[in-house]
Amino acid sequence: MLGFDMLDVLIGLVTVYLTFGIACTAFVEAISSIAGLRARSLRDGLNEFFSGSIGMENGEKKSFADAFFKHPLVRTLSRGEEGRPSYIPSEIVGQAVASLLNYGDAAEALREKLESLPGEKPGENPIKDLLLVFYEQARGDVVAFREKVVAHFDASMERVSGWFKRRTQYMAIGISMMLVCFANVDSVDIAHSLALNPEARASLVKYAEQLLTQREAIEAELEKTEKSVTPGLEAARKKTEAARDAFTKAVSSIENGGLKIGWEKWPDGLAEWFSKIVGLLVSALAVSLGAPFWFQVLQRFVKVRGTGGTTEKTPK
Repeated sequence: MLGFDMLDVLIGLVTVYLTFGIACTAFVEAISSIAGLRARSLRDGLNEFFSGSIGMENGEKKSFADAFFKHPLVRTLSRGEEGRPSYIPSEIVGQAVASLLNYGDAAEALREKLESLPGEKPGENPIKDLLLVFYEQARGDVVAFREKVVAHFDASMERVSGWFKRRTQYMAIGISMMLVCFANVDSVDIAHSLALNPEARASLVKYAEQLLTQREAIEAELEKTEKSVTPGLEAARKKTEAARDAFTKAVSSIENGGLKIGWEKWPDGLAEWFSKIVGLLVSALAVSLGAPFWFQVLQRFVKVRGTGGTTEKTPK
């Protein structure tokens, strides 16, 4: 029985991490929406991709990236005159570049247009060098040239996606720290409480099983939120409200499970402060890992519990 009690304590802890992980993800998405983080990441990626000049305007070099963002096909994906899109389909990129170069379907016209771009020597105009490489790789085939542009754009967006994920991961760590400190989600204290409270363990195990039955719906909603590119303050407001609701639900769900969340008293003495700091740090790092990670861990623990301690291979 002692082994099952310990397993139930672990399931309870993971359930707490999962519940607050869902709230943390909601706050990350709300802040990303308000800050326009996706649009900024895409802009930075395209500025690097289209680094260079497309020509002269009023005696000054005209940025290829600025011309791209001002193209009608791209403008329709933006909000306002100075707005930047959060997502651009690959085919739009190929069409916009072809339109900016204005070479029609003639390979010779494309070559002449590329040669006419600013920059006499290699390295003076990066976008000219890049497009000429694509032309040589396509061997003058205008269709293959456009495909090369689209393929390189997709590769660049993979890198942009990596930038965005790293930024949001740093954000998640900061937000999870604020959430666990505000709600006093102390892993050490929670584990101790669960070890001494059979009713709380049973309640959280039951709640964990309930969360697993709702896993597909919860993960689908999280994925929908992460891929949402709806611009504007109204979308940001809705995401902020959803984040607050997720946090409120997290606190109430854990408290309904028999655990006290929140600050009732301050730690007394150096030993208690050390334990509190360690417990909060562990919780913050755990919560920042996100709901998908803890769903997998929880499913394995519940499966072990349901099979009497016999592990099974999780199908990939």
